[in-house]
Amino acid sequence: MPAVLYAKAVYTFIMKKRWIIVSLVAAAAAGYGGMKMYADYQEQEELKRRQAAYDKAMEGLKVDIDADMLMREYGDPFDLNSLVKKHTGNIEFTGEVDPMKTGDHEVKIRLSDQDSYGVKVEREFLYNIIVEDTKAPQIELAEETCVITEGDGFDPAGNVVSVADPVDGELPYDETAESGAWRFEGEYDPDTPGEYTITVKAADINGNQTEAQFTLIVEEKPVVYEPPAPAAASGGGNPYYIRINRALNTVTVYALNDAGDYEPYTAFICSTGGATPLGTYTTFGKSRWRLLYGPCYGQYATDIVGDILFHSVPYYTQYEGDLEYNEYNKLGTSASMGCVRLCVRDAMWIYNNCPIGTVVEFYDDYESYGPLGRPGSIWIDPESENRGWDPTDPSPSNPWNQ
Repeated sequence: MPAVLYAKAVYTFIMKKRWIIVSLVAAAAAGYGGMKMYADYQEQEELKRRQAAYDKAMEGLKVDIDADMLMREYGDPFDLNSLVKKHTGNIEFTGEVDPMKTGDHEVKIRLSDQDSYGVKVEREFLYNIIVEDTKAPQIELAEETCVITEGDGFDPAGNVVSVADPVDGELPYDETAESGAWRFEGEYDPDTPGEYTITVKAADINGNQTEAQFTLIVEEKPVVYEPPAPAAASGGGNPYYIRINRALNTVTVYALNDAGDYEPYTAFICSTGGATPLGTYTTFGKSRWRLLYGPCYGQYATDIVGDILFHSVPYYTQYEGDLEYNEYNKLGTSASMGCVRLCVRDAMWIYNNCPIGTVVEFYDDYESYGPLGRPGSIWIDPESENRGWDPTDPSPSNPWNQ
């Protein structure tokens, strides 16, 4: 083969081989690029699937609350769990609601779970719970109207039973406090007859206010009947002279002394009534038992004037163990229909020691029981088995004497 042709053939072969190599390299490069693009595509799709799973899990975290629990009354117990009616996932609370503190209380609810790939998801919900105090203090008064006599002392606090807040409890008296206490408003003068309005105002620690009013009536002081000093002439020479202070239910017995004057001797507690007269009278009769209005019966009765008598506290029957013990416990107060009620011991003393014709004087003195004061009285326990007997009765059958 000519050299020229041989060289040409060799060149052609080399060129073809180079083209094949270049083509193979190009093909290999193209295949690699395609694989990389496919891998990138797969990765993006996976990321999308993961994001969708995460979003789905997030959307699944839901909480349903009780809207009524967002407003709470001051002092009412509160549990954060009671705020949630239902929820998904795990729940966790952040924050605290103090029922003893009014105002806004921020509470955060955090829900958590895992998506389908096991990735933790969390979602938070923020709520504002308001604690309000809508309940005002309560004032309880003993009386709507208080009546006193001119010159009597009067403390308005004595008519206040209680001032209390439903949550804070009893409130103290404080004339200067703006809240958390109570005070009085209104002027009154117990020495000047008239009608006065007194207001009780109260405010709890959160400023809720309430008030109540009552009336104070100051009545004019009655004209005091001043009995004259007993003298032998006024007593008719009898050994005893008896004075009864209707106003304070006291009997004072005066005895005639050697000088011919009457001097204080003994005193009894008694009960008079609206029909008890004023004036001076002399006794005119006596009865061991006497039928009284009711009907009921009195022991050791001494007639004073008309139907007005000295007698014991009434009995249901003419039996010494059938005493009206509830009436007995009223001795020292105005409780009769006009007669002068006494315990058996004192009614018996007058019955036995003061003859017919003894002078008895009724008067009113709101300042003094009498020169010897007023003795006390024995109180009978209504539950006692001995309650049907007067504790002062000297009868041998009296169980109080056993």
